Amino acid sequence: MVCINRRLRSDLASCAARDSEGLAQAIEDAVHARGLDIRVERTVCMGRCNFGPTVRLAPGGAFRLGLTPEEVDTFLDDLERELGLKKERSKINDLPPPGS
Repeated sequence: MVCINRRLRSDLASCAARDSEGLAQAIEDAVHARGLDIRVERTVCMGRCNFGPTVRLAPGGAFRLGLTPEEVDTFLDDLERELGLKKERSKINDLPPPGS
């Protein structure tokens, strides 16, 4: 889960004010490119506004606070290693595109 909440008062911290939407997109793109068997869910406030952007592994997983788009590859490398998230690729996906 990635918090994309933006508070109405601009003087209050929020994950969206720290580019959590860009972070969510970077995670979604990397998960898709790697073929990981996980779902990325954009959500609203998880109560960690002062430390965001907030990412949480669900259900009941740890929080990752302050993650940046530049850190997504390392973050996903760690998840793959720790949780065995790599999905087996189909041989169909290994075929060249039509007309190649």
